[in-house]
Amino acid sequence: MGIPIETKINRFDGGMSDDPRQPSLNMGSLVKHFDVFSNPFRLTPYRSTEADTSTSVSSTDLEQYTVQDFQLGLDGKLYGLGRVSSGSVFPKIFSKADPTTGNWTVEATAEGTGALIRGCFIEWQSTWWMFSGTTNVSRWVIGGTFTNAQGTVATITSVAQGVIGQDNNLYIFYNNKVVRVNSSSTVSDNVAPAIPSDMRITSVCRYGTYLAIGCAYGTSNITIPSGRSQVFIWDMTSTTFTDIIDWGEGALRILDNVEGRLVGVTDKYLTSTLGLTRGSMVVKMWAGGIPQVVKEVVANQTVTADATAFPNTVTRFPRSKVVKNNKLYWVASVPFGLSTSTESTYHLGIWVFGRKNINSDFTIAVDYVEEAVSTSNFFINSFGAAGDYWFISHSAISAGKVTKTDDAANYTITSIYDTQIFNGGDAASYKDLIDVTVTTVFMPTAGQIVIAYRTDAQTSYTTIFTNTVDNSISHTANNIESSGAALPKYYKELQFRVQSTGGAEVTGISFREDIIGRKYNAT
Repeated sequence: MGIPIETKINRFDGGMSDDPRQPSLNMGSLVKHFDVFSNPFRLTPYRSTEADTSTSVSSTDLEQYTVQDFQLGLDGKLYGLGRVSSGSVFPKIFSKADPTTGNWTVEATAEGTGALIRGCFIEWQSTWWMFSGTTNVSRWVIGGTFTNAQGTVATITSVAQGVIGQDNNLYIFYNNKVVRVNSSSTVSDNVAPAIPSDMRITSVCRYGTYLAIGCAYGTSNITIPSGRSQVFIWDMTSTTFTDIIDWGEGALRILDNVEGRLVGVTDKYLTSTLGLTRGSMVVKMWAGGIPQVVKEVVANQTVTADATAFPNTVTRFPRSKVVKNNKLYWVASVPFGLSTSTESTYHLGIWVFGRKNINSDFTIAVDYVEEAVSTSNFFINSFGAAGDYWFISHSAISAGKVTKTDDAANYTITSIYDTQIFNGGDAASYKDLIDVTVTTVFMPTAGQIVIAYRTDAQTSYTTIFTNTVDNSISHTANNIESSGAALPKYYKELQFRVQSTGGAEVTGISFREDIIGRKYNAT
């Protein structure tokens, strides 16, 4: 016998770590479809999703309209920007009077005749604004008429979501240009100081009384392989920028205001061979001085971008973003872990960055996933929120299958928590696993917890036990319960994976090991 040690994990609010060997017991190497904010002492799974429905067509046929760019209106309706019909290139606006249980309906007067351009869809003065054609600023007065060309701009090759400024004007963005719409609906093109012609505006937000305009190098949203991104701070009146922030290497994809600080998500060669077949997703924060890296998710392979959709959508980083409860949400597809074999190893979903309160650390996690996204069409095109409900458009590069958070308390999606990699304080020493315990809130009917392990350089997990006992609050195993085989011996490093379905909530993970010591004749 060696020296026995016990490791207990009973706090989970650290989210995902930057390094799986980081010695933090409240962090995991992967947190997927678990709520880690509401209660720091448990992993609470989110509900599943269900197909959204329409009053005019079947839920399947709803796909033909490719409804995307979801926004909750001031009238309480959920709106989505789609197309007139299958094969059409013209824009059409759809709505849901009750976002939670209602059906999508076709807004009869909300139909344009210029080619649909996605990425900018914003309500202002009871009017929905967007781009269409190649040069049009379009609008639809709610319940009224659709105007194809309220104003015109230069040829559009990329767009970013609009912002209502502190001055109560609407600002929308294309290429490297800023467009202002005043209270009389007068459209003025190119109103901001000059942004370099080889940069494109990717994401914009309000920052106090200013606009923060995030930019990356390239001529469209998909051709941004290198260079340093910048954020331009503008007071909406001056002929020069108040500040120009060097955001560092890579393409800044998402930018917004969280707790009064600018938070940006950068594609650091994730979609470029310059990333030495890896790349990373970097979250930085700025409140003056130099933007600071607060989280970085390192990939283990580069990924591809979609060059087929106009205007050049990067499906690994769709332009959609949501800020609620002082947390930033966005969509990304990031491959990481040990396996590089298939798209199924990608972690695709709605990511989150934020914290529970000012006394907590900032956290990143794959907050919500969509079970209907296949590995052969591995894309989420757009997402939006209405309260705690998510609406997701996905399934193919240009398709618009819409799913939403389930109305009922169904938990068919597998929520996953991978622990850190443990070495007992000495990576060179050998260990034997004695037993492992998972504690839960009272197990619900149909609830299930699976715990598995892998050691050293293993690429796959071995299941230790599956607990489905109703009302149980813990389960301990000292062998592989399905076969009676022994738990692993003579390993140096150990990692666990916990999977939850059926609404099972995890409150703790603990395990005991014997530290055998070093074998100096071992390789």
